[in-house]
Amino acid sequence: MNLGINYDRILNKAKYKYVIPIIAAKRAETLKNLDELKGITEKKDYVSIALKELENGKIQVKNSALLDSLSK
Repeated sequence: MNLGINYDRILNKAKYKYVIPIIAAKRAETLKNLDELKGITEKKDYVSIALKELENGKIQVKNSALLDSLSK
């Protein structure tokens, strides 16, 4: 399943390349938990879905000011 994820577009929104996998993993975990609560047992690629949501701006980086201060 290729969702056509453009990592450069994600980098423009998140700035820090090491934050992107953390955000995607947390969102993927949330998506999986939501599906389990709904009783959906279908296998999905939750990380790809989360990366696509990040690319499309559906999820955003919280505390970007804190990240900026830590990087200095």
